[in-house]
Amino acid sequence: MENYLQRNKQFWEHGYYAPNVDHPIFRFYGRILKSEFNLDGSGGENLLDYGCGQGAAVNYFGQMGFSSYGVDISEADIEYAKNRYRHISQNFNTIDPVPAVDNMFFDQKYKIITAVQSLYYYSDTDLSIRMENLSSILDDNGIFYATMIGEACEAHYENAEPAMDGLSKIISGVARSGEGEHYMNFIKDEEELKHKFSMFQPIHIGFYSEKFRSDEGVSHHFTFVGKKK
Repeated sequence: MENYLQRNKQFWEHGYYAPNVDHPIFRFYGRILKSEFNLDGSGGENLLDYGCGQGAAVNYFGQMGFSSYGVDISEADIEYAKNRYRHISQNFNTIDPVPAVDNMFFDQKYKIITAVQSLYYYSDTDLSIRMENLSSILDDNGIFYATMIGEACEAHYENAEPAMDGLSKIISGVARSGEGEHYMNFIKDEEELKHKFSMFQPIHIGFYSEKFRSDEGVSHHFTFVGKKK
């Protein structure tokens, strides 16, 4: 298979216009960080948003008081984030799609790491490498929050074919950020989700599903909240 990481990077260079904070972010803040762990941002804790896109979540967490940083493989989206949020432009950086490569902001520790709709663009092997990397920069008892695409996501799963190493090749232009060949790692069930994130103690596992257009399938994502063991 041709280098899938490069394919996925090319795909995301189309950009994904997302100027507002989405519900998986502000509900995580209100229902998990603030109400359960008493982390409302008043302590200025370090937070890394992995796969931050155009930076809305990084800015939101910064407004709440966290020292928030964001990385993404898309140079176009990071450039947008730096221009839109000039007051924290230094807190954004592109990241090499190859997970073994060290990147800016990975030389410090974080109390919280979020990865919303970003980690499932890795193969099983590369995801394992990246998870070891992210776990190493998370504080002891730090909070890890990720969302992963499930097989119940008709919008993508029905337009995919098996590839290799846990990946499926998306064979039509149904993805929201534009057309182009790319690869995804679908999750079958909660047990597989826990296995992917086995370095963390599971705290909450859930999902969200949505369908906004009559001509598209249901979008389904698992949610995982864990604590570093």
